[in-house]
Amino acid sequence: MSGEPIYFDQYDYQIDDNPHPVMRRMRDEAPVWYNEEHDYWAISRFEDVLKASLDTGTFSSAYKTVLEHMTEEPSPSTMILNNDPPYHTLMRKLVAPYFSPAQVSPMEDRVRAIVISYLEPLEGRDAFDFVQDFARWIPMDVVSELLGIPTEDRRQINLWADEMLHRDEGQVEDGPLQLAAMDGLMTYFGGLMASRRKQPQGDLSSAIANGTLVENGIERRLTDQECAEFLMLIGGAGNETVARLLASAGWLLGKHPEQRRTLCENPKLIPRAVEELLRFEAPSPLQFRRVLKDVELHGVRIPAGSNVCLMTSSAGRDDRQYESPDSFNIERAPRRHLTFGYGVHTCLGVSVARLEARVTLAEVLKRFPDWTVDESKMQRVRTSTVRGFSHVPVIVNRPDGAP
Repeated sequence: MSGEPIYFDQYDYQIDDNPHPVMRRMRDEAPVWYNEEHDYWAISRFEDVLKASLDTGTFSSAYKTVLEHMTEEPSPSTMILNNDPPYHTLMRKLVAPYFSPAQVSPMEDRVRAIVISYLEPLEGRDAFDFVQDFARWIPMDVVSELLGIPTEDRRQINLWADEMLHRDEGQVEDGPLQLAAMDGLMTYFGGLMASRRKQPQGDLSSAIANGTLVENGIERRLTDQECAEFLMLIGGAGNETVARLLASAGWLLGKHPEQRRTLCENPKLIPRAVEELLRFEAPSPLQFRRVLKDVELHGVRIPAGSNVCLMTSSAGRDDRQYESPDSFNIERAPRRHLTFGYGVHTCLGVSVARLEARVTLAEVLKRFPDWTVDESKMQRVRTSTVRGFSHVPVIVNRPDGAP
């Protein structure tokens, strides 16, 4: 045990650079820890995060799930992220078929074409940025294919999504940058909804814009707010976590050349490598809930009405669940992780995310089997919700004598 008091703060850049040592101390010394400055309780062990994720009757999402946006009363937001069953179940059921493995699997050829379109121009170069040259754009293009977002609009949406999530060091509340980005996204997706209501295109946007729910035996059309917020969730924020996953892949496979060589020699290990990347560096490290009744855990009482942080990133490094959890190992025996959430709030796009990551890694390794990361020039995104890199510059290592 260290003599220093435990302190975790998702708004602190220094902690964000490497939160794993303090998370380890939290799991071992204070598995239920109170953050006085921001007034929330943190749960850090795998089993506790899993149980809380499954117990929506106690750990509610209805007060929003990002600390700086949490409300005193149930939120008027219609996003499924910010709702509990039964409403959450009805909204999820509306779009779940579009994200089923059976629907996603036929997308593989199109995803591969998108990936190749970014990688082919990089062939022959001695260096490139793993994120800015392709990883940040691929997820936006894939989700845009689902929603029917025109090519010319995608980069602006990506920019708004980045700005909406960004936090200056120590910034808690939304500022002008975040509010303007949210307004831009809502305005754009409100317009897309209106367009698809007038002229459906057979895409996911059209299904949402013209969707209906059956509540208490009465069928009704989705409201304008429900449609716009659903589209904003999928199109605006749905690409962020995959972009961070791919950025971590560039970094970690650069740091572990022996494992990268193993993947080149045995591409069948790529799906397992994706799961290890997700466990090792969770792109979505924290989820917040409001407890609706007193919770007793590890001898600590969390009072009803408290905000609670479910530390997904910490759960992925819990040695009670994983052997040598701080070691990155693409051949690790498969074991469940919580990076995509669990229970009713499991990420809708999990099949799409896995497909994107698997195809991207396979195509990158075909063209660039050997690279070195220039860690001195790496840069992180700074948010309170997703964690990863905005810049991962790599130097291509070529065989002796290769041009």
